[in-house]
Amino acid sequence: MPIAFTRFHDLVQNEILDLMECYALFNFSETSKRSRSLSQRPAKLHKGNMEIMFGVLRETSSSFPSLKLAYSSTSHSAHEFPTSLFLEFKDSKFEHLEEYLSVRHSSLFVNMTISMVFYCDPPFETAFVTLEHLAELGYPIEECDIRCDPDNEAIVRTLMILNKAKILYLNCKPTEDFKNNFDFKTPFTGSLENEKLVLFPYSEWVSAWHVINVFNRCREITLFDSYFKESEVIEILRSWKIGSSIRHLKLSFVRAGSNEDFGAKMIEINAEPVPEAVNEDPNIPVPPVSPSWLLRQENTNVEVLISIVQPGHNGRKWFFTMKEESKLASEENVPV
Repeated sequence: MPIAFTRFHDLVQNEILDLMECYALFNFSETSKRSRSLSQRPAKLHKGNMEIMFGVLRETSSSFPSLKLAYSSTSHSAHEFPTSLFLEFKDSKFEHLEEYLSVRHSSLFVNMTISMVFYCDPPFETAFVTLEHLAELGYPIEECDIRCDPDNEAIVRTLMILNKAKILYLNCKPTEDFKNNFDFKTPFTGSLENEKLVLFPYSEWVSAWHVINVFNRCREITLFDSYFKESEVIEILRSWKIGSSIRHLKLSFVRAGSNEDFGAKMIEINAEPVPEAVNEDPNIPVPPVSPSWLLRQENTNVEVLISIVQPGHNGRKWFFTMKEESKLASEENVPV
């Protein structure tokens, strides 16, 4: 004979709720105001991540889009979803996606995150429809990894759709003729706000304009295989001094002259050279020190350390790194 849940002793109720899987607890919380109240405490125990994996499954004569959901818990031993839960694509969207993701959207489960891995094979439209659908639902996205074949429009659309993802990895190469046949500026209608943005391994389409106007609200940016001019690097730093959220920037550039020439340009923008280490003992070899400077933003207390280093295999290309300097503790707070 069924027994009403509320007739159990409080200790028994708590034990049952604590053992409930995430989705079961969410369904229980939706049944009544009383059940939602009872779910508040055990819901805080759930910590984990919902991973959304998009791809194209291929069979002998056909292929079809696939969306796999998986919940991994760091607080409960049981997995919420089956090892492989595939949603069916119908009417330009995956069925029941909102139902499964509503768990994370609930204010009950504040310690759960969403990450996405997209393998976007041609045609790309299904992938973008799914991305746009997720963005419209407003779910906070912890991490997203996008991989696709060369496609200029795919690069722009992905960055704009996922402009608020906390961490975004984009592995998408531009077409070989992008410099002459594609406008990589006009389609960007706003700034990205990613905490971490990594373009790997293709970012040759990125210019100083993008760093200044599109990436300026990101905090950490890594641009692999980039080819900035030295003048563009100085332009980026001049703009950063006036105002930018960037605190860590990695790129590569082609230097125009010598170390002294580059150093003179850094001094022009009021960057302070960092003294090289002094070798007090001539018998102890000191490794070569990369040229470095300190640069401070005008309207904040933020100070960054800028370094350049030349890789051994390329005589003209240099690696550029800018990272925020940690504040030193004041002398009065230093233990004696």
